[in-house]
Order: sequence, then structure tokens, then C-alpha cells
Amino acid sequence: MVDYYSILLRAVTAPGAGDAQWRRDIYDRSRQMLTARMHGLRPQPPLAQIAAEEAKLEAAIERIEAELAWTETARNLRPRPNRTVVVPPPDDQTDGAAPSEDEPLESSGMGTMAWVAIAVIVAALGAGGYIFLSGKKSAPPAGNQAQSTTTPATAAPNAATAQKTAAPNLAAVNGAKNGELAPGIDGGAFDPDLQYVFRRQPTFYRTLQPVGTIIVDKLQRFLYLIQPNNVALRYGIAVGTQCSDLAGMKHVANMAEWPIWQPPPEMLNRNPSPLPGGPGNPLGARMLQLDDGRSRINGTNAPKTIGNAVAFGCIRLSNEDITDLYGRVKLSTPVVVN
Repeated sequence: MVDYYSILLRAVTAPGAGDAQWRRDIYDRSRQMLTARMHGLRPQPPLAQIAAEEAKLEAAIERIEAELAWTETARNLRPRPNRTVVVPPPDDQTDGAAPSEDEPLESSGMGTMAWVAIAVIVAALGAGGYIFLSGKKSAPPAGNQAQSTTTPATAAPNAATAQKTAAPNLAAVNGAKNGELAPGIDGGAFDPDLQYVFRRQPTFYRTLQPVGTIIVDKLQRFLYLIQPNNVALRYGIAVGTQCSDLAGMKHVANMAEWPIWQPPPEMLNRNPSPLPGGPGNPLGARMLQLDDGRSRINGTNAPKTIGNAVAFGCIRLSNEDITDLYGRVKLSTPVVVN
């Protein structure tokens, strides 16, 4: 899933960004390049899939414009001087998706960040092709898996050990939908192959919520912890059916380390007994219980589910991320669920 919101936001808030017309030029060019790239995929995806991607881009644009309107910063953006962008010849264009010499952008003044943002959208769409658009994941051939270039240089020794120890069991159960693992099977503290967009990272984020608030974006699969100066610490999440209707303002009512997992009624036939806290526990290393009495933010024994919708549970993070979040919040922390 391409994060159109973050990509475009970085462009329109970069130093030297222009006015509303300047932003509209970026949005229009992004729409054109997205449409051209989607129709150029082979095999071509269904029209419904193309429309869905275009709708995601429009939603990101609307969200950015709404957030810019909420702040003084949006009214003080400095206009860029009018000039004609000299578009490179076809040989230097990105997979035929960039504008041709016959259609220069007059008076747009789009800078490097704007073109980088648009190029990232096109590259992301091209990387996965139809498999990406349909939401399916394609596993690399056995024995030929490349190490992710975004994997942290140093991993915690206990996490690496857990990954190696669990490897034989993972081979037997990792075929479950969206990377789910059976209770008692430990998938490690994090997924080394997790997409960069779902890795823990600071990001630009405008909100009226106070510093320290947790904001859960179920649709985009992100959890934000609000920091000062329009910054949030963003975590990738998985969303379970138990929280499919969760929305509004909540608060952290209880906090626990390595909580006991009680199987839900629909799993009692397969897992009749509670599972004590520890590696392999579906609730993971930490849990933040919300004040509605039924919802929670917790870790997981299946880090490959991050970024997906899952059958069981509520809001889950990798054990590495929930441990980090747990250390930054306290009881009564407000939780806003979108």
C-alpha cells in the first residue's frame, strides 16, 4: 500500500514550498502520472482497482489540504516565483510516466521535492505491479531471499535468537493468512522484512491533539504518538476484527508486561487453556488496556501481520514497537481512534 499522504506531505511542506496553486500543480501532475502508470501495468488491473488507487490519492490530498487549513503555517507559505520548468527529454523520464517536452508546466515552479514525491508514487506502483494492487504478497523463491536493505544494522540478540529458534516451526505455520501464527509459536520481536513505511519512525504530523496523545489510524494501519513541533512517532499496526468498530476518544486504563492470553470463544476448541505471558503469547510483550473494557493495544507473536487486517485481536504492534510505546506512555493517556 502506497502512503500517498506521507509522500505528498513531504513535498508540499518542504523548505521553499509554494502557495495553494503550486500545490494544486503537484496534485494534478501526481494524478496524471498515477493514471498513466496504472494503465501501463501488464497485466492491466481491473478498473475497480485503478479507481481505488485514485481514490486513495484523492483522500490523501483532501487530508493534507484540511490539515494545512487548520494552521497558520498554511497561510504563511511563501509563494514560489513563476517560471517554466524545463522537462528532461524522454530518455531521462521515469518509465514514460513523466510529462513530455510538449507539455511543460508553466508557472508551476515545482521543485526537486515535488518531483521526488511524484516519482516515489510511480516507483512504488511499478515495484509490485498487479500483485501490489490486488493486495497480495508474493514470497521470493526458497533459498533466494535477499536481506532487506532497511533492516536495522544491529538487532537485539534475544530477538535474533528467537527468530532462529522459531524458524522450523514458522515453516509449518507461516502459510496462514496475513502471516498469522498459532498461539505458542514465536515469530520474533520484529519482522526484518517489514516494509519501511510500517517501521517505527518520526514523521511530520499536524493535529490539534496535545503532546502525548495516541492516535490510531485503522485504515492506513498506523499508530501515532504525538510529539512537540508537529512531529509524531509513527508505528505500523495490524487491526483485528474485535476493533473493527472501535472509534472515538478512549484512555489507557491498565498497563501490563507479558500479559496472560485468554483464547476468545471462537478459538476455545483449538486452544482451551489460557497461555501464560512469554514468547509465543498472542498478546506479546506488553499491553495497553483501554477504558471501554474490551479494546487494547498489544504486542504479537506474529510480527509479519503488521500492516494487515487480521481475524483476531484488536490493535497490535510488533513486540519491539509495543515495548517502545509502553515506555513512553502512562495510565490515562488519551487514545483517539479514527
